[in-house]
Amino acid sequence: MRVLFCGGGTAGHVTPAIAIAQTIMRNSNENKVAYVVTRNGIENRLVDFKKYVIDVIGFKRKFSFDNFKFIYKQIKAIEDCKRIITEFHPDIVFGTGGYATYPVVIAAKKMGIKTVLHESNAIPGKAVLSLQKKVDKILINFEDSKKYFKHSDKIILTGNPIRNNFEAYEKAEIKRQLGIRQRYVILCTGGSMGANRINSSAVELIDNIVKLQKEIFFIWSTGKKEYESSIQMLKSRGLFGLNNVMLSDYFANMPQLMASADVVISRAGAMTISELAYTKKASILVPSPNVTNNHQYINASTLEKSGAAIMITEDKLYLLVDIVKDLIYNESKRKLLEENIGEYAMKDANKKIFSILYNML
Repeated sequence: MRVLFCGGGTAGHVTPAIAIAQTIMRNSNENKVAYVVTRNGIENRLVDFKKYVIDVIGFKRKFSFDNFKFIYKQIKAIEDCKRIITEFHPDIVFGTGGYATYPVVIAAKKMGIKTVLHESNAIPGKAVLSLQKKVDKILINFEDSKKYFKHSDKIILTGNPIRNNFEAYEKAEIKRQLGIRQRYVILCTGGSMGANRINSSAVELIDNIVKLQKEIFFIWSTGKKEYESSIQMLKSRGLFGLNNVMLSDYFANMPQLMASADVVISRAGAMTISELAYTKKASILVPSPNVTNNHQYINASTLEKSGAAIMITEDKLYLLVDIVKDLIYNESKRKLLEENIGEYAMKDANKKIFSILYNML
């Protein structure tokens, strides 16, 4: 089986593709995978197998002359993708959304290659909706997503695939491997690009809890755009260089770090929630207000209503210090959150998606 992946813009589009690529490669050494990335996209950083680069940009929702450039680059990218397909000879093109998906899928369709889309969010993105008529299969994470598609015969509920090793780590052992001696671990991330409000709140957590409680280890992923400003915030308060704080713009070993955590503070993207559910983590979710259709708020509020997570909107982040303080020392409350979020895990998603691809051939 030879599968060419595409999709990007955010890590939420990239991680499902990586998860399935890992499953395909693990199944047989004869299987081959590759990924069509954009020059400056996060997928270029995250993908560690064969890559092809195309030059495309996102479409701006408000009027902009850059949108004429978008159209030109999309047309050119389709031709580039035809050359990539000719070179790689994929059996299937697998897209996960974002503006980089479109030219690859269109090129594959024109060349008679089988195509599959995966939509991890409850409300499908524009790229997936615009391509639904052209692809062979559409895989979804939420049952409720079906109502947004006109071609229901193509829809298959699979859940979100999980990257290798998310299930493979025992907390005490991974803490030993990471050299974490503290009793409690807090993992804080605002997503691959970063979130200013979450990062500002992380500084408050460090100032009001972490620097005072040496039994707490704080792991903080700032996001690429927020890394330097986060360091400056720490330095301005004399907090930079604390022994119980681990800071980076992005952590490639997130499965290990998540396994070590007692409490996770994060956005509420669909892939993140799938990983939190799979690893049964007590979570504080801060939905991004800047996503289409407010789907992160819907994700987070659904979990909160069922007692599977705590949700804080950005305008209430001043409450974060007190909520974390209560949760980190309340074991029974953490255990309840862990058990409830675990009910949302779909643990056979990787196997199901692999079977679908195999049967298509």
